Amino acid sequence: MNELGFLTAIPTGISAFCATNLDDILILLLFFTQVNASFQRRQIVAGQYLGFAALVLASLPGFVGGMLLPRPWIGLLGIIPILIGASRLLNVEDDGDDPEKLYFDQGQKPSLAGLLSPQTYGVAAI
Repeated sequence: MNELGFLTAIPTGISAFCATNLDDILILLLFFTQVNASFQRRQIVAGQYLGFAALVLASLPGFVGGMLLPRPWIGLLGIIPILIGASRLLNVEDDGDDPEKLYFDQGQKPSLAGLLSPQTYGVAAI
């Protein structure tokens, strides 16, 4: 890559990052409006960092795989989600999610365990 391409890639990357994270900023704004005794600011911030780190870690195998696989094969990887969806459609099974099992205890003590609460994981998942 020549110098001019590298210099134009940096502002392009920054503007793409900002454009794709506008929805994330709005969702975080909504989370911060719901702060109360059981859902605290530090859980939102920790969840945001945890979710972003998970996205970066999840993209690393794709980055490395993109350098190892030939370019035409990468386009064929799009068939995998289609095959998974078709197999799930043809083999319908009941997941059996019980609403009582999805209940989380809201009374957490403020500590390191409070940062790793279900609320933090909920923010990270979104």
